[in-house]
Amino acid sequence: MHLLTLSVSERRALEKKIQHIKDVKILKRAQALLWLADDMPVPEISKRLGVTRRTIYVWVSLYKNRCSNSFIGRLQDCPKTGRPPRKSAFILRELPHLLDESPVQHGYYYASWTSSLLQQALQCEYGLAVSTRTIRRCLKDLSYVWKRPTYALARQSPTWRQQKGGSKEGSTRIEGL
Repeated sequence: MHLLTLSVSERRALEKKIQHIKDVKILKRAQALLWLADDMPVPEISKRLGVTRRTIYVWVSLYKNRCSNSFIGRLQDCPKTGRPPRKSAFILRELPHLLDESPVQHGYYYASWTSSLLQQALQCEYGLAVSTRTIRRCLKDLSYVWKRPTYALARQSPTWRQQKGGSKEGSTRIEGL
């Protein structure tokens, strides 16, 4: 008795998905479905993929029951329930306003924002206690790139050597002086 039979189009789609997918969970599920369609025993598939046999049966039942979903939707996890993040939503709304301004405008003696400085600003201005990890995650969600400032030396003037007390031959003359 076959646990799963795939049509030719489903098989092609699964094989194509395996070559281009980056999500490991979907990759494992697609590979398990292909192996099941090739009559490989469930204990061997579970051993190869490092999951339990029950997990394989759950994947098959989800794949069969989600016929109305898109092909990739049949392989993905169901949306997880849980409490929505309250602080992150507030931080995502307020961070762009803080980052548009300098820390000096908020009373800090720093040239640029750091995650710990943003944490202090959110605590002082809004009374919101958050971790620096939450701030970094929100910065990533807002597509901010965090780089250290680089210092560039100013260009030397043509009379630099002369200003430092060097010889006149080594420096270039400026016309008109």
